Amino acid sequence: MSSPEKKFVFGSREWFEYFVKVLNEDPEYNAAAKDWEDPITLLLTNLPPAVKEFFGAEQTGAWLDLYHGRCRQFEIVKTADEKPAPIIISGSYENMKKVALGRVSPTVAVMTGQLKVKGNMAKLLSNAAAAAAFVNAIKKVPTEFLA
Repeated sequence: MSSPEKKFVFGSREWFEYFVKVLNEDPEYNAAAKDWEDPITLLLTNLPPAVKEFFGAEQTGAWLDLYHGRCRQFEIVKTADEKPAPIIISGSYENMKKVALGRVSPTVAVMTGQLKVKGNMAKLLSNAAAAAAFVNAIKKVPTEFLA
């Protein structure tokens, strides 16, 4: 009998560490994002009480240094202002969870206002394959949702 797979709390440092590992080892993302050269920030907002308590903050996220199909580094942030990025994607914990679970596509989430994009939206849209591979990588992280 095999032991159950370790799961990482959505949005935690360990979760992002695993996500970066998945991104960097994912041939689909590596190829689709080969021309991408900008950091992005992912921000989870409107955290449910149990999640706020876990993080000790009103919101949490990460700044990701994306460059030619790899993530060179990341930093946990509580606000988008902590570490500037040309593109900031933010959404409530619940809406980010829906995207992470594949219940709603990121394109639909952005178009319906469930996720907000600040910055170069044209660049994001013109790199749709990279964005799709990025989201597919999120789905590959063994995730525990606290709410």
